[in-house]
Amino acid sequence: MKSLRPHTRVLLALDGRTLERELLATLLRHCAHLCPRLDILLLNPPREPTTMLALLLLRLEHSGIDYHVSSAHGDMSEEILSYLGRYRGITALALADPGQVSEETKALVALKGHQIVYLSTPEQTD
Repeated sequence: MKSLRPHTRVLLALDGRTLERELLATLLRHCAHLCPRLDILLLNPPREPTTMLALLLLRLEHSGIDYHVSSAHGDMSEEILSYLGRYRGITALALADPGQVSEETKALVALKGHQIVYLSTPEQTD
């Protein structure tokens, strides 16, 4: 995975309907390499918090990664654009899977100057 600048703030968008143990383990491995500040947007969160998500947050804490978790319900593309519009200083968007958002959203994110990092294919970034 390509490392980002040390002061980079990254938005990690997760779909709560597809949280799986393997995905969260992969995220944990990659998050330490992304940046010291991670904004986590959990879309359509499960009704009850999962122990897997709690474990990810605990490990982020132990790794010295500052994080902020927000949740929303709705379309991932719309919520990502809304989040990026509300919170300044985010320079990259991390997605577990390139298929999570539309091509139009990816183009808008890139036009706004945000790097896109795909965690499922570590060597690929836009």
